[in-house]
Amino acid sequence: MTSGFGIIYAIVVITMLTVFAVGMTTTFSDTRELTSKKSELEEEIENEEKKNSELSMEGDYYKSDEYYEKIAREKLGLVMPNEIIFIDQNK
Repeated sequence: MTSGFGIIYAIVVITMLTVFAVGMTTTFSDTRELTSKKSELEEEIENEEKKNSELSMEGDYYKSDEYYEKIAREKLGLVMPNEIIFIDQNK
């Protein structure tokens, strides 16, 4: 009777260890996958923050007096008071 109980006990223990090992393997695999995805997302966040900073600087430029003066000169042909304009007749 005890040898039958011992065999059942051994089968139960082996089954539990197998389930535990499969669970651990799955957990390690999931952890590796999530760590990789986390690294990719952190890199993407860094790139997007860099783009955001560049766009913010560009937006500041478009609000600056320097930009308005440049557009007034290039597109509208305006000049500053007391400014002397030279025209190249060879063009």
